[in-house]
Amino acid sequence: MEIKPILLDTNAYTAFKRNVSDAVKIIKNAPLIGINRVILGELLGGFFFGTKEAVNRRELEQFLEISKVQTFTVDNDTSEYYAMVYLILGLFSDRTLFVILIMM
Repeated sequence: MEIKPILLDTNAYTAFKRNVSDAVKIIKNAPLIGINRVILGELLGGFFFGTKEAVNRRELEQFLEISKVQTFTVDNDTSEYYAMVYLILGLFSDRTLFVILIMM
């Protein structure tokens, strides 16, 4: 199976940090990891309301320094792609799935 670049959402990053084996395996093996600025805002907002804000911020900063991790802006194409994935995920009843978007 070919491992493709991935674009993380908040749930995928959280699963990775909680050591969920599938998330860890995919993220560690991905040749490129994208994360957009909206997701960074969601994570930082969550950190603010949590009890380990400083630790979580430091770990996120360390994650973003990894050479294969890149931040992306959200453009119209990204929005359209997200809408398509959102629609597809809406067909699943199991909401515990974390989302890792395969970049086109």
